[in-house]
Amino acid sequence: MSVIAAVEPSHSTLDTDSTAPAPAPGTATDEPPVPLLLRLPPELLDLVLSHVAPDARSYTAASLSRVFPDAPPAYVHRWRHVVVGKPAQLLPLYRRIQRDEQERGDVGGGRLARTFAQQAWRGDADMLNNVLRCLPALDALLLNCGTNFAPEHLQEMFDEPRPGMRRMEVRFRPYVEKASYYQFLKGSYFDTAIRQLSRNWPEMPNFSHFSIVQDLPPRNASYFDSAPAKAAPSLSTSLAELSLSDPSNAPKPPEVSDPPAIKGYSGQGPFSFMSDKLAEGRPKNFAQPIVFFDIRCLGAFGAAPVARHITHLRLRVPSREIAHVLISNPIGTDGPPAELFPALRYLDLSTTNVRLDAVLATLLRTYARLEHLILDRVNLFGFKARDSGPSLCRELGGAVVAAGLARGKERERQIAAWELAERTRLARAEAERRRLQALVEGDGSEDDADVDEAELARREQERHDEERRAEMERNIALARSRRGHRSAAHSTFSLRDRPLRARGAASAAAAQAQANLPLPDQDTICFVLPPLPTLKTLCIGGEAQAVAAARTRDWEENFHAGWRDGLAKLLGWAAHVADKYERALKRADEWRAEAGRPSATKGKAPVTKTKPPTDVRLFAFPPADADRPARDPADPTVGLVEVAHDPERPRAYLAEYRDAIADAELWTVDRANRPPCVLCVVPDCEGPLRRGAEGEKVDGRGGMDGVHNAGCGHLLGRGEWGWEGIKG
Repeated sequence: MSVIAAVEPSHSTLDTDSTAPAPAPGTATDEPPVPLLLRLPPELLDLVLSHVAPDARSYTAASLSRVFPDAPPAYVHRWRHVVVGKPAQLLPLYRRIQRDEQERGDVGGGRLARTFAQQAWRGDADMLNNVLRCLPALDALLLNCGTNFAPEHLQEMFDEPRPGMRRMEVRFRPYVEKASYYQFLKGSYFDTAIRQLSRNWPEMPNFSHFSIVQDLPPRNASYFDSAPAKAAPSLSTSLAELSLSDPSNAPKPPEVSDPPAIKGYSGQGPFSFMSDKLAEGRPKNFAQPIVFFDIRCLGAFGAAPVARHITHLRLRVPSREIAHVLISNPIGTDGPPAELFPALRYLDLSTTNVRLDAVLATLLRTYARLEHLILDRVNLFGFKARDSGPSLCRELGGAVVAAGLARGKERERQIAAWELAERTRLARAEAERRRLQALVEGDGSEDDADVDEAELARREQERHDEERRAEMERNIALARSRRGHRSAAHSTFSLRDRPLRARGAASAAAAQAQANLPLPDQDTICFVLPPLPTLKTLCIGGEAQAVAAARTRDWEENFHAGWRDGLAKLLGWAAHVADKYERALKRADEWRAEAGRPSATKGKAPVTKTKPPTDVRLFAFPPADADRPARDPADPTVGLVEVAHDPERPRAYLAEYRDAIADAELWTVDRANRPPCVLCVVPDCEGPLRRGAEGEKVDGRGGMDGVHNAGCGHLLGRGEWGWEGIKG
């Protein structure tokens, strides 16, 4: 599609009325009267343009300006969505922006642009960066990166943050026709661009959509287009085709030299693997370039402030372990696990590697707000779907619900560990206070206390050093006893330190000291109810390949049966938590009653010998659509909602679990109702070539002509990505 904003107009086509001489007063003219159709109000044309697709609005606005020169539509429609469809349009676009800025100043076309789409796979990447510098107010960026797009270009593009950015979609196609190892030898990968985005871009509340898609590697030579590139049409040529008059009278476009033809859209890279003289010996199949060398850069991006408000995430990198990155602590991060993409609701990991028995449960437990999960062509069932599809789907449905059960138990353990750490800290502070008080009371001053404290620290360090040396001697003696035959290449001594063993001895000593430290009584105990599943759609397209449609319906029934079994277990655990909560309340009430009652007989033992926790609390997870504060490692109760105790309705909080079970049963009675989680087994994309369970090649194509279930994540994703997701 031609882009009007990307080519240079001719003054003779846009300013015809201003250059024509005005007729003398009182003289008759031969011009016919302007038809009423050509005198429509500009507001009507603006309304018409509001119904035009965003990718065609610029071209349509320029065409209407040609047809209605007296009352053209608003100038902003030409620049709202800038689309570059051919490589030759970048240079004319840059010149047009520069000239428009000189003529219009701050209201020039470059400052009116909100969407920029690079649909061409080729083009001057440096010129592309120059164009983007002239578009400061972009809120949507859609890029196609081919072989002439180096990581340095993308890194330069992400050097300066764009505060108004709402969505960013980057698609990579790095594949070449001829073998070239220039990228591998140079070590040039797009990891640096993602890390640049993580370091330089601040937190942006409007940045909600982020997509990285790597096209599948080519399977044959016909994948590459060998047709030479054609020059982009100019504005004059495009408008002449739409003119209402004779096309022969249209002004001729300025002569522009044609760009050099490029064979194949991807070329062969900077250097070819073999010269043309050795074409017969050139390998037919070779390793294609890769986009990311260290895929963990995406984890660092997820922990950065720029990803704090991302709700829709699409990461399609064929045959890479993306799911493992999303549940691991980013590289170079110490301390508690970082929270990646805390606002995530839509996740697409199609064409990557995900297994049902490996990381899926951890992935569902980690992202508490996730509502839509797309897992097309990920080999979720490990080539076992044809024989064990129904049982695996039943296990999948139970695993989705069980993720909430694991999340509740994990949070309860974190709260218990945090409460123990707080009591330990208070005990250490009290022991330190008593020690200093004993030094002062024993005819010592504060200076003496400082000296004694330094002396104790020195002795403690000497004791640790002595234990370290003893441990090293024991290890050396043990190694000598089982050394056996050693060649002359092995050294008889080592200069390497053993910090892990020393650290283990120190941690053991610290644990022993903590065990001997008298802790205060536990006064607070917390219980956490498991959350209900938030997942609304789950897509596993490609798993049912070569499976009849009748059997896929059996898959869905088994998935929902596993879902109901998981809800029953969830209700059972919630009732168990309620029992513990009520028993703790009862013990606390009995202790208070016994402590406030005067003893009738001296020496009579109380009802409860050990003081139980008197501050008993019950927490629940908030709904998925509720606002949640950021997770605080210092207080794991942040983000939870405390459930108030109601003596009249002691277990009213269990009603939502029963309602969820009733909703799941309702779908089995009447299929017209929407299920609690829509399962779709029809793929929406092609997958990579994989090796089957017995070593055979499994093609990841086919099966895309099936009918998707109503309301599935595929249909939702089509309205979120690409031009369908751009509004206004």
